[in-house]
Amino acid sequence: MQKVPVPNNSVPSAIPDETALLFQTALQDVVRSSAISMADLRECVKACARSLRESEVGPVQMILSMKACARAGKNRGQSNRERETANADFLMDVIVKWAIIEYYRDA
Repeated sequence: MQKVPVPNNSVPSAIPDETALLFQTALQDVVRSSAISMADLRECVKACARSLRESEVGPVQMILSMKACARAGKNRGQSNRERETANADFLMDVIVKWAIIEYYRDA
């Protein structure tokens, strides 16, 4: 089998140590804060799903309600509506998944 040469442009370039360290630190901070934010979000989703289940809302209506609630931020007069809607859309699958898990917990 013949080796295919690797083009020079696919080899990573060196990043100065100081710059790389700042980047790595920022990345770690984002991951930490993101993990905390996601845990907080999941707890809120679980509370909403439990509330809807306890109110005898069906599973389809629960999912529709959770989606509407996630998208409602765009109607609250907040400053960055497009970004907030994009965030809700980006997280919608995970929000719905968490809601379904909680809805059927102990069912």
